[in-house]
Amino acid sequence: MDCDIELEIDTGSARGEYTVHVVRAPAGGHASGMFTLDVDGILDRLPQLEATVLASAVAARRTMPVAEMAVREVGQELFQALFTREVYGTYRASLGAAQHAGQQLRVVLRLAAPELATMPWETLFDPETETYLCQTEPLLRHVPAPDYHQNPLDVAPPLRILGIVASPRDLPTLDVAAEKEHLGRALAGPVAEGRVELVWAKSGTWDDVQSMLLAGPWHVVHFVGHGDYDSRTDEGRIALVGSDGRASMVRAVRLMALLSVAAPRPRLVVLNSCSSGEMGPSDLFSGTASSLVRSGIGAVAAMQFAISDYAAIAFAHGFYAAIANGRTVDEAARVGRISVMASPDGTLEWVTPALYVRGGSTQLFTLKGTPRAPAFVEGTTAAAFQGGPAPVPAATGQAAPTQATQAQANADQAMKRAQLRALYVQASAELRARRFEQAVELFDDLLTLEPDYRDAPALRDTARRRLDMARAYREALEAEEAGDWLAAADGFAVVQDDPEFPEAAARKQDCERRQRISDLQGELRYHSSLGSWEAVLDVSAELESVDAAAADPDGLATVARVEIEKAKPKEPPKPEAPEVDAEAHGSYTAVSPPPTPPTPPRKPPESAAAAASARQTAKPATTPPRAAPLAGVPASDAGVSASRLDSAPRPGPAPRPGPAPHDEPVPMPLAWVPLAWGGAALALAGGLGACFAIYFLWFDDNYWYESGGDGSLRVVYGLVAPFGYLLLAVAGLPDRTMLGRLVMAGVVVSMAVFGLSGLNYTVELTAVVASFVHAGFGLWAGILAIRARKSQPLGWLLLWPTVTIPFVWIEDKGVFLESWYRTHAYFVLIQLLVVCAAGIGLLVAARRLRPRSAERTGT
Repeated sequence: MDCDIELEIDTGSARGEYTVHVVRAPAGGHASGMFTLDVDGILDRLPQLEATVLASAVAARRTMPVAEMAVREVGQELFQALFTREVYGTYRASLGAAQHAGQQLRVVLRLAAPELATMPWETLFDPETETYLCQTEPLLRHVPAPDYHQNPLDVAPPLRILGIVASPRDLPTLDVAAEKEHLGRALAGPVAEGRVELVWAKSGTWDDVQSMLLAGPWHVVHFVGHGDYDSRTDEGRIALVGSDGRASMVRAVRLMALLSVAAPRPRLVVLNSCSSGEMGPSDLFSGTASSLVRSGIGAVAAMQFAISDYAAIAFAHGFYAAIANGRTVDEAARVGRISVMASPDGTLEWVTPALYVRGGSTQLFTLKGTPRAPAFVEGTTAAAFQGGPAPVPAATGQAAPTQATQAQANADQAMKRAQLRALYVQASAELRARRFEQAVELFDDLLTLEPDYRDAPALRDTARRRLDMARAYREALEAEEAGDWLAAADGFAVVQDDPEFPEAAARKQDCERRQRISDLQGELRYHSSLGSWEAVLDVSAELESVDAAAADPDGLATVARVEIEKAKPKEPPKPEAPEVDAEAHGSYTAVSPPPTPPTPPRKPPESAAAAASARQTAKPATTPPRAAPLAGVPASDAGVSASRLDSAPRPGPAPRPGPAPHDEPVPMPLAWVPLAWGGAALALAGGLGACFAIYFLWFDDNYWYESGGDGSLRVVYGLVAPFGYLLLAVAGLPDRTMLGRLVMAGVVVSMAVFGLSGLNYTVELTAVVASFVHAGFGLWAGILAIRARKSQPLGWLLLWPTVTIPFVWIEDKGVFLESWYRTHAYFVLIQLLVVCAAGIGLLVAARRLRPRSAERTGT
């Protein structure tokens, strides 16, 4: 086929490793790859997958995406493993080529590894297109065998089908009549048209089957019964009926020998899993199918899971109708799957059929001639050809219809039990896997069909409770992430006693603490807006007991301390008391001025009164009165002390009271957070720009413009650096005056204009002018910051990266503003390193400001 993409899958060097190789594809090429696949894990999930597929046939199913999740997960795992990057590219290209040619792309899987035969490849799900491959494209499994191409068998209608039902008594009992009726209803149309003839073997024993095969010709063998897989021999088996009525397990090689007695050998075998009431072990017909194809059968359609009556009838109807109309067997399998998808809505049982082929051709039959009317065959009736029960003698009266009705009722009841058990298994599995929403929905479906099924009501209540707890915990986590601490704490309180959520109690306490911090900070801001500075400090002290780092939000506690200090009255300075000479007066000391040279001796007055009068006339009127004798000084020494005080220099006049302290402007401290971010932005701009310049100077072989160097520096100079200067202005540099803010605005705008103008192949006038304007504003801002005491070091860090901007126009040979190439970017590199160093310095300065702020707040 021209539109085949054949993928050969073989084992790799280790367990679980496989290789995939594109043998041929419409898009050409031979892509290959290696992948790992957890085969054992998928095999362990097959019972759950089977329960999911079978449960999807229940009419009460409401939410198919829930039931489909298990199938989709397995299908996506297989798809992503098989279609590696190169193989997937070939697949998508081949799909486009097939659509362009107006054909369908057929996917052929050559399974060289035996364990891959049991994988549910029919679930392959493409996550990009969100489609299953076998729903849109024919999918078949090619079994490695001696390469030969059988010519299509010429068949004159009708196409003869031999039906076999084997129901051993030691295996789950099959309703033989119901199984025959199901296939008969599926083929009623083609049988009536004479295109298909269906004949049933009398029993499922070896002798009866062999007798019917000898009475051929038979084109198709349709087997209904039990099967399994023998891991010791790596071979599938089917169960025929032994002479004692018990199961006689027939390996695929023996079954092939039995089928070989027919002449010609049947080209197609259909293995249909049973629809018994109780689901036993998985019907691994996959091993039998691959063995039959390897032994010489042209194609085998096998059911890899138990299948409901409806799905079995629908698949057989579409499959055999397509065969009878001359379609290829792979196309017939796709038509059969589409028939299964018809109803009920959302059923997944189209996954169950799997097709195995041998050789390169899928055209098994060539129908020649016109269909003929159904004829009688010895030992059968027309009703038998149509699959219905044979008429019974009239003497039985109404017994036959009554038995048939009872048999159908028993079959329906058995199928219901199987579906209920499948729903129960799937719901329990979802509950164990903690997918509580899916478990609740599945238990609801189960209890809709059977309200008191086993312990399903209690399990549903458990699933609902777990779902509510999981939902509350998830909502609490979302509230915590959104900063809604109160809602998060309430949510964690709901689940804190549940052992499934061990961290809920700690999260609740943390959210309550954060909520308390948020409330206190809101109260602090409220008091600050009213100017209640004492209340601000009280709230800040309470905040510190909860979280020291949150005690000074936005520096409001610091502002409160400054305002309180400003409001305190200033006491006038007290004059210093003189010191009494310790040598002359023993241990009696006082504060004394520094020693003065001795005064010349004065003529002693004639009397004390005269001396006093002379002193009064000699001193100016403004001389303050003599100090009283010092306390504790003997009276005999009082005169000496007084004379020493007289000879000491007098203090000058008391200073005039200046303006009150609260009239002086108090400079606001720099905000360290925006200062740190501004430094980080400048460090980032300088560092990135330096890396770009180094690359363009020494590692780039192309010209500057062709390498996109102008674009990279536009980002550095036009966006990142101006953002850093803007953050420095927010932090309070160069000062918080209106002039300082205007100067920083000029720095930011001129830098952005310079950067966005770009360093192009030729010098742009706008960029040149903006660079000098930026240098001027930067010089102005640096001087303003240097003049301020507290930001003097930061002024130098602000000045250097701004005033050096015009250096970028200097070429390596000293030429200025002539042209600009990448080879002349040395001065750009130097300027960018200056910017980076200044940013790092600002970061260090901001880090040093932080503990000072904490010390001022008392933290």
